[in-house]
Amino acid sequence: MTAILGSIAGNLIKMVILGAVAVAGVICGRKFRDKKDAEKAAKAASGSEKE
Repeated sequence: MTAILGSIAGNLIKMVILGAVAVAGVICGRKFRDKKDAEKAAKAASGSEKE
C-alpha cells in the first residue's frame, strides 16, 4: 500500500513539474512572438521593409 501511494505521489510531482514547464514554454513563446511582431511592425512603419 505504501509503495502504491509513493508511486502516485511521485507521478503527481512529475505531472506538476511538466505542467509548469509547458506553461513556461507557452509564456516564453508568446513573448518572443510579440517581440518579433513588434519589430516587424516597426520595420514596416519605417518603410525599410524589402518585400
